[in-house]
Amino acid sequence: MARKASFKPVTSLVLLLFLSLFHVPFASAAAVQFRTAIAPRQSPAATPAPSLPDSCEDYSRIANISTIALNSTLRGAFLRSSSLGTFSAAAILDRESPKLMSLKFNVALNQQCGNLSALAIVEADRNLTAGFVAGMKVLDAPGVAPANLAMPVLCVVFMFIMGLPATVL
Repeated sequence: MARKASFKPVTSLVLLLFLSLFHVPFASAAAVQFRTAIAPRQSPAATPAPSLPDSCEDYSRIANISTIALNSTLRGAFLRSSSLGTFSAAAILDRESPKLMSLKFNVALNQQCGNLSALAIVEADRNLTAGFVAGMKVLDAPGVAPANLAMPVLCVVFMFIMGLPATVL
């Protein structure tokens, strides 16, 4: 024969009140114990400083990738056309783009190599006009073509459906 558990609301309420009042000191004591083991992710020690390139080829590569990363049209075309996948391609762009600012204003490097960041902007524009980004053919965006009759018809149908409840009320 199973024993029936008794439920006492006052005891449960006192226990709930006790746990809700005294959970903060327990949590803060645990946090103090492990404070030295946890370091913030974006601290200066956690993120290494971008290093300067060794050659003009590195500067050219960084300028080209940063130009693609900082322009939303080029970035979208690159992410859509890349065979690496969206996350891997975005990681490449995000890793190289912070390095550009230190290179743009480095007088010695610009005298040695020329202003490759300005050249990258001009060439990226020329390549995008020709239908290429980073040496890859720009793929068409998926979706309904603008000349297709289905898009305007669907828009009118959805506007009618969404507007009907407002007019009935």
